Amino acid sequence: MISVPDAPCRLFVYLARESPVAVVLRRGPTDWARLSLWHTDSDRFEHGQWLKGRVYERRSDLSADGSLFAAFIRQSGGQKSHRDTWIAVSRPPFFSALAVWFVGGTYHTGAFFPARSSLWLGFSAEAPADIGRLPSWLSIVSARDIAYIDGTSEWTERTVHFNRLIRDGWTLLESEPYRTLWKRRHPSRPLTLHMMHSFENLEIAGGRYVVEYSVSSETGEGEQVIGQATWADWDQRGRLVFARQGKLLHWQLESGTPDEIADFNGQEPDPQPVPDVAGSWPAPPG
Repeated sequence: MISVPDAPCRLFVYLARESPVAVVLRRGPTDWARLSLWHTDSDRFEHGQWLKGRVYERRSDLSADGSLFAAFIRQSGGQKSHRDTWIAVSRPPFFSALAVWFVGGTYHTGAFFPARSSLWLGFSAEAPADIGRLPSWLSIVSARDIAYIDGTSEWTERTVHFNRLIRDGWTLLESEPYRTLWKRRHPSRPLTLHMMHSFENLEIAGGRYVVEYSVSSETGEGEQVIGQATWADWDQRGRLVFARQGKLLHWQLESGTPDEIADFNGQEPDPQPVPDVAGSWPAPPG
């Protein structure tokens, strides 16, 4: 009997803009997700809560200081039709919600933090939370406060994702209905990270989207092809980091080769109670 190797998990990363932390969203096996907190200054990880459900990585976001995670979530079976999808705001690396807005269906953008103390809930305006209450320092804003409105059939997946890219320093170079080109300059070196994001309408490793990366130098050293990855970016230390085949990797620009930071593939769902801190709002951003 021939054994079939397990498929690698999928990783998607959200870098905080004002703190040396990131949130890693791990998907796999099917219908399971986990959050982990990545301290990018030391590459230490706090592996957090498991959730049985679909967390839409392109419709979720991390606050500027990394203290809040806004997730668009779907759970099928046993839920009332108007409560099968929702937006939840939580304290990573936990999914336990501090506030919930029920959506009822997947034709929704998800949520986005335009600024350090504001939250956009999609085109459903300024609805109060169905569960919980926002602290006074976190306000709900309208579509006037976001930079990008998508007019394609992929608006549910592109709206929050592309607004997040623009907010975090990416520049949109070309935009077609099923293919976009982006670039992001290194914060201090003459280097540019390039991303081609295309919709293939089939399930492949990494989902329905093919994302390819390369890096170029203004000093004429040529282009280094990173290839396909589920995510890549310059981290807060200026490293080129990316996710592929369930692993977080650091691309060594000098040698043009990757070094492994962490392998998430060995994890198995193990739901556990969350600590008390997951149930309280963090202090307002400084």
